[in-house]
Amino acid sequence: EEEEETEEDARARRESRRTKRSLSIDSTSFFTMLDEENNEFRGPKLITFDGDQTLYSDGANFDSNQELANYLYFLLKNKVFVCIVTAAGYEYQSEKYELRLSGLLNFLEMKKLPVENCARFYIFGGECNYLLKLGSDYRLHPVKEFGPGGWMTASKHMADSPGNWSDSDINFLLDTSEAIFNESVEEQKLRARVIRKKRSVGLVPSRNEIISREALDETVLRVHDALQDAETPIPFCAFNGGSDAWVDAGNKRVGVQVLQAYLGIGSDETLHIGDQFLNTGNDYAARDSCPCLWITKPEETTYILKILLRLAGVEHVLEQRPTSINEAAPLNGTAPVNFNVAARKNSTAALTMDVYTGELIRNLEISAKK
Repeated sequence: EEEEETEEDARARRESRRTKRSLSIDSTSFFTMLDEENNEFRGPKLITFDGDQTLYSDGANFDSNQELANYLYFLLKNKVFVCIVTAAGYEYQSEKYELRLSGLLNFLEMKKLPVENCARFYIFGGECNYLLKLGSDYRLHPVKEFGPGGWMTASKHMADSPGNWSDSDINFLLDTSEAIFNESVEEQKLRARVIRKKRSVGLVPSRNEIISREALDETVLRVHDALQDAETPIPFCAFNGGSDAWVDAGNKRVGVQVLQAYLGIGSDETLHIGDQFLNTGNDYAARDSCPCLWITKPEETTYILKILLRLAGVEHVLEQRPTSINEAAPLNGTAPVNFNVAARKNSTAALTMDVYTGELIRNLEISAKK
């Protein structure tokens, strides 16, 4: 006689089905899409990327991978929407995102990426909270939230859209998470500090300290349990960032789906590339919104884009290699690009940023402190 299925067994069965369905979508629909003959590019219309450890090393800036910058340039040239969906949340302070992406933005400017292609480059900060777009001046500009052309207006029909969240729900999420973080610091004797932002809470190491991976995972799992028990009314992302742990209002599922709604692009025309697909990572949620590629370092992202461009029919540019670490290979007879230009148009060239708090510090101040 069969035993009656418990609620826990039913939940596990549903999760198993959801995972299998997600894996099926991930492994088949993207390559089916590549066979479409009517699409000039023969590839995804929207590619979203994680930032840290996907486009650049964890906690670093995009300032030295000219081959990867080259491939991103050709995606944009071939009318693909490129968006970096990152946990880094500096609200709409454009210069802070520009500092993290300084090398890439300089590369696009020196290559004279056409205005219509610049308009296809976005960055979504705080997972899904702050949308910025590349302008004709090769600077990042906030995309308006409401009204005609507003990204929150375009996604208002989505129940989980940030435009539908209340301040009280956001504060409840962050208050609960902050309390768990403080409790974890005390109980695990962590040499760490807790940072509160407008739509996120972070647990970061104290100066010159390291928090172990196990301690970060333990903290994230505690937050998962607390927020699920509290039946938090808005989506969230609690994740181990490698050297820190964060809880964000919203997640990358929401971020990718908002972009799809805003740009009018379907899930079968979208690809997400990231490195954090465990349940303590922040790319995991993107599996519910589109096919995904799981990489472990920027070099793998570079290789993946090389293959993707080849499959999409862009072959004639892929064999060209940078001539040195500071010089990108000339393309189509144009002059070489100095990847590490001394200064960009903005004033952040002489600044270093605390990637945890977003505080900008002049290099002269850092030298004086050493």
